[in-house]
Amino acid sequence: MKKFILSIDQGTTSSRVILYDSKFNKIDSVKKELTQFFPKNGWVEHDALEIWHDVRDLLRKLIKKNKLSVSQILSIGITNQRETTVLWNKKTGRPINRAIVWQDRRTSSYCKNLKKKGLEKKIQKITGLVVDPYFSATKIRWILDNNRISKKLIQSNNLLFGTIDTWLLWNLTRGRSHITDITNASRTMLFDAQKNQWSNDLLKTFKIPKSILPKVVDNVYDFGETKLFGDSIKIGGMAGDQQAATIGQACFQPGQSKGTYGTGCFILMNIGSKFKLSTNKLLTTVAFKIGSKKMYCYEGSIFVAGSAVQWLRDKLNFIKYSHQSDDLYSKANINENVIIIPALTGLGAPHWKADARGAIFGLTRNTGIAEIVKATLDSIAYQTFDLVRCMQKDSKRKIKEMRVDGGMINNNNFIQSLSNILQIKIILPKDSETTALGAAYLAALSCGLIKSTTSIEKLWKSNKIVKPKINKNKINKMIQKWHHAINKLIKFS
Repeated sequence: MKKFILSIDQGTTSSRVILYDSKFNKIDSVKKELTQFFPKNGWVEHDALEIWHDVRDLLRKLIKKNKLSVSQILSIGITNQRETTVLWNKKTGRPINRAIVWQDRRTSSYCKNLKKKGLEKKIQKITGLVVDPYFSATKIRWILDNNRISKKLIQSNNLLFGTIDTWLLWNLTRGRSHITDITNASRTMLFDAQKNQWSNDLLKTFKIPKSILPKVVDNVYDFGETKLFGDSIKIGGMAGDQQAATIGQACFQPGQSKGTYGTGCFILMNIGSKFKLSTNKLLTTVAFKIGSKKMYCYEGSIFVAGSAVQWLRDKLNFIKYSHQSDDLYSKANINENVIIIPALTGLGAPHWKADARGAIFGLTRNTGIAEIVKATLDSIAYQTFDLVRCMQKDSKRKIKEMRVDGGMINNNNFIQSLSNILQIKIILPKDSETTALGAAYLAALSCGLIKSTTSIEKLWKSNKIVKPKINKNKINKMIQKWHHAINKLIKFS
């Protein structure tokens, strides 16, 4: 009887479930787009119940579609959009508020006050993170302050917090498992990244009761089992999406780097087993903990990447389909020096300007749709350059190549632009769905299908290598213009 691994990949814009065979060939996948809510400027919300119902229904659909017996499924792996925050009633299982998404900027003022109080260094020392609305702690605090029922639920010990991994696990196990993994915990701004535990100091700072927090465990663990689809299926692996992609890209050695170009862009560089703070406004976060092996990474976040293409498509109506951006890029006049800074939800690393908003520089009468599309895609490559430069400074290591994944890697012109601007090799993997694959690998480790991370390294294969085609001197001039524009925007903000 054939055996399979199921991977749940719950992202910012959609939920997917992927079926892998025992050799990690993708057999089938199903997907559902997710409703986005933007109730106020800078606010981004999801319906947590919609997320759960979509994932449950997708699991049922995939199992039925492939005529699987539940006994054929060895394990389930879960990966998720990270910092997105859900608080729910333990008795009813219903959220007390819409989920506040990682992109949401409503707690900007709260973060400014934390900085004014001189708490930024303490928070960074404990968590490896900078003070920013991005992370879960201030989102939790906002919900507690703005939801009347929260106090009563805390008093009766009936309020629970989780990022999306925990929320899905709790529902899959019918409330038996209130657990998160170490990578998701490390993104809350409440977790001591060196001691591997919730920080009592920071819980006091944010006035968050420890009783609402999930148990923190390794990425490979007996998370529980689900009986919603017939017989029991074990849930054996869990990681935040960017760490799962790092595992899927087999970046297990210090110095290895990956870039995921999805809704946002996230660059992670493995820095080894020692916790080292960045001096260049990067994040230090847990890459993974598998058995006795715990690794850290530097991370840089670009809040708007693929969502910039969605903006071109849905708001400006420049394109009907996202893939058309590739063709328009080719048609752009290269003599038009248009620079776009797509700070549609603020600027992430290394600037961390929550209130910054987007800008376009260099418009002329010759500027058309193609030039704006090209400038938008190039802007993501320029932002990647800024992050890579910071990583090299912090680590004192030269990044010679980067493994990339996510929907944007299908845009050939963007990938070539990325290689040109970074002046390094860009490597596309054979299986581009590395986030889901990383979760599958963790599930496989839990059930003994694979034995170690070394096995994952052997499984990883490249599909395409892209090298720079523009010389360094020309690129340097382009980068100077980019930095000039960024500095003007920051002053304006």
